[in-house]
Amino acid sequence: MNDATAASIVQGAKLDKQTCDYADWEDLKRLFAKAAEEYERDDLSGAISLLRAVINECVRFFKFYHDPSVLFTHPIKHSGSSPESFTPPEERLQRDWGSTEKRRRKSDSTSSSHRTKEEPSPSYTELPTAFHAILGITLFLYGNLIAQESSLAFQGEPDTPIAYWLCALDVFEAAENLPSRTNGSMGDAEDWRMAIVWGRTLVCLADEKVNLKPQAAPSSPFAPRLPTEEPQWPTDSPFRVIASRRPPVTRRMTLSSATANDIMVQAMDQFSRGIFHMPHPQQGHIVSSIFTRGSPSRVTPQTLIPSSPDSFAFSRPKELYTIASEVLGVAERLEEPDERRYWASWADSVFNQMKMEADMDEWRARVVTARGRCWLIAGSARVDELEEALEAGRTDVLLSKEADEAREGLRMAITFFDRAKGSASTSRNKRDLEDLQMLLAEALLSLANLTTDENTREELYSRAQAEGGESVVAALRSDNASTSSRQDDVEYMDES
Repeated sequence: MNDATAASIVQGAKLDKQTCDYADWEDLKRLFAKAAEEYERDDLSGAISLLRAVINECVRFFKFYHDPSVLFTHPIKHSGSSPESFTPPEERLQRDWGSTEKRRRKSDSTSSSHRTKEEPSPSYTELPTAFHAILGITLFLYGNLIAQESSLAFQGEPDTPIAYWLCALDVFEAAENLPSRTNGSMGDAEDWRMAIVWGRTLVCLADEKVNLKPQAAPSSPFAPRLPTEEPQWPTDSPFRVIASRRPPVTRRMTLSSATANDIMVQAMDQFSRGIFHMPHPQQGHIVSSIFTRGSPSRVTPQTLIPSSPDSFAFSRPKELYTIASEVLGVAERLEEPDERRYWASWADSVFNQMKMEADMDEWRARVVTARGRCWLIAGSARVDELEEALEAGRTDVLLSKEADEAREGLRMAITFFDRAKGSASTSRNKRDLEDLQMLLAEALLSLANLTTDENTREELYSRAQAEGGESVVAALRSDNASTSSRQDDVEYMDES
């Protein structure tokens, strides 16, 4: 019996249950951990079944509780004025305890029992956002699978991922507005993993925004809008129940007209919060904060040694690499050069944090290549800003500050790619090495086109041709005439 079949059997038994208790919450955590594990294995059919089972179980919780966190958090006792506070202290003391002698005997008879048996203070074992974090992350992963294979969508449900990602955002927003989060008296640690996935969900939506094609006439000034309207979910769809719990006004309403850059800014806010509170390897064995609750005095989640499958280990380098890679994937396709440069630099700063991690060795080659891509995008963005002036014959821009910044970015990219090549022979396959050579050739060719010294320029062209082969030769043939004329003008200017 595979995991998906087992989940279906368990789910069927749960549907007949007329209650929902703490044991069900523990079962939900185990089911979610198994679904996340299956997702990591890239088993699409198995993962989608388990994720669907998690969603169905979360919906069952909603049938019993408006806020399922009441199952694993204690109600808060709010201090307030009492009618007794208007009674003078002496009168209240006499009324409640009698005379001084009676109070003494009462004190003697009860003091020992108070010393031996004290009322235990409430024990908090979960973050109040734990349930919503599980549901929101599940929706995010579900949308990712639909993005990979649209045929996985159930009949009558959207076969594009946007609806599921927006649903995840609604759940995360609901978690932020839980009474236990907004009353100001809990002092819980931040749910860093929820913040990270929140940011990743926004990056996915920004990526979809970049992919959208204008629906209006080419001359229309309006950018394509994200479809943020709620789909017409089938009556028996669990997403219909989740949508019914959505507040009437949510942040999704602002995403329709937002640019990809605007959405990325929102994602950065969540990433900054998540990375700040993300545990460090020095803390020992780390598990997901979905399952643990931090003490108010700590900024990172309290960790527990896992005794069951309901908690899974976490790798800080993997989290950082995933964040930076997904941001970089959007950055290189943004239209505005200054936006490309900004987000490539932001991704590089996250990659750069990885050098402080204890288990960095296995990531080194990938990180060096990724940082080279960041600098290539940043440098090329500066080149694009100069392109219009160069096409207009303004060769003086090659001597500008912007041109210097472009050359510096491209030199940094070449340095990183050279380092990556040095470690690629043993750690990479042939395809990865070819991709790396093409990136290096692109950086060399771009730098050559901005170089005023003829000898240096020819050396860069030769290196680019050696790395990129025929593709670089073709590019050189198409650009050679215009580039040579530009450089001649610059050299003449230098002599004058």
